[in-house]
Amino acid sequence: MKILIVASEMDGIIKTGGLADFTAALPRALADRGHDVRVILPKYKNSILPKLVKSESLYFNLNYSSRYASLVHYADIDGIELRLIEYHDFFSRDGIYDDGAYPYQDNALRFSFFCKAALEQLLYEKWIPDIIHCNDWQTAILPYYLKEHYPYHPTLRPEFKNTKTLLTIHNGEYQGITDAKWIDAIGILPIRFTSELMEEYGALNLLKCGIMYADAINAVSHGYYLELLEPQTSHKNLWLYLRKREQNFTGILNGCDYKLWNPKTDKYLNHHFSIKNMAGKSLCKSDLQAKMGLPLESNAPLFGLVSRLTSQKGFDYLLPALERLLYEDAPIQIVMVGSGEHRYSLWIHHLQKHYPHKMSFINGYDNGLAHLIEAGSDFFMMPSLFEPCGLNQLYSLAYGTIPIIRQTGGLQDTVLGLSYDYDNSNIATGISFGYPDTHNCYEALIRAIKLYLDHKSIFLQMQMRAMEQKFTWEESAKQYEILYSQL
Repeated sequence: MKILIVASEMDGIIKTGGLADFTAALPRALADRGHDVRVILPKYKNSILPKLVKSESLYFNLNYSSRYASLVHYADIDGIELRLIEYHDFFSRDGIYDDGAYPYQDNALRFSFFCKAALEQLLYEKWIPDIIHCNDWQTAILPYYLKEHYPYHPTLRPEFKNTKTLLTIHNGEYQGITDAKWIDAIGILPIRFTSELMEEYGALNLLKCGIMYADAINAVSHGYYLELLEPQTSHKNLWLYLRKREQNFTGILNGCDYKLWNPKTDKYLNHHFSIKNMAGKSLCKSDLQAKMGLPLESNAPLFGLVSRLTSQKGFDYLLPALERLLYEDAPIQIVMVGSGEHRYSLWIHHLQKHYPHKMSFINGYDNGLAHLIEAGSDFFMMPSLFEPCGLNQLYSLAYGTIPIIRQTGGLQDTVLGLSYDYDNSNIATGISFGYPDTHNCYEALIRAIKLYLDHKSIFLQMQMRAMEQKFTWEESAKQYEILYSQL
């Protein structure tokens, strides 16, 4: 099949989150299965450009009167053909989606332009895909354009006759809701701006538009798919729209790139380890303690965290739970790396100041340090309020670092929590809790401490079992291949 992946970011080019990992990994896995795959991205000011093959101009109408000209850069990354859409006024900004505090007011225009340019580039190259795979609100208007701006006609518009669209929801909290004033500029017919298709309380909802126009929709895990269909666990009114398309909605779990996240070969580690030889893990723990300025205590369970500092990641109940443990002088050490909302970083800095021998925090992100935290920690904290798929729990499993998760989304699809009475210790791979509050989070952390200190043999067995787990992009590609074929 010919498959086009349209996305707003890609690891190695530009990245803010898990979508970038998806855009980098899935095309390679699909290409390995024999498919002809291309990727189209915007070219941002801060994009890391691969070696370009050539650049050409592209001219098109965004609506029915406004003429645009853009530059399209051609590149090849590991055998995957890449197209980068350049338009200075839209994408030569310091941020991708926002100015650091607020979303850009013209985001609807920026990313609608990108989607229309992607379709026009296909026509220009005369490369017509069987599947156009869209991702999140930034590309959700593309199925609308395909059906409304390029309607099939046997002689006038035959190009996209057999092309189908798939919309993947990576994070439904962000829906691209914007002022209705943009509908004319981006070429939405007034008769289509209805509550059945894309209107929401007078505003334009781009993700809703994609849900209603795409031939199929999927979430990035089965657990998140189920949550998106229920009003208690969905985002705003998303469940209403997805229930209307339930027959065309499914869940496919993301994979993990084990070439990058492998304790046997990780280039960021001074010491390597594997299931057959775990000696390097304790040395990584010592390296992590030294780097973070903590005492070299091998017998204290070390809790790690690498995360965006947002409410989605569970900090409203995780931080009070950690503060209680530190106040009670629990025999633990904590290392945290992340950036985000100022209120959370202030709180964490406060804990670090008061408990410097037990708590260490770096406000920011360091890829090498993230690898060391995964390798050197005994437990990895990931108590998310919601988590569409999650990647760090997969990295943690690969490094024998027991995940502490909340039972939500992709976390509960990939980590089996240890029961209170240990009767499932022969199959458990982590520690989990259900209701998102401080009490349940605290109890999960206490169970981790007791597991490490009082049931070391079970802890070591869980380490081995965690490292045996595999969630590959090859398996994800197989599932997408089935869905593409159905379309």
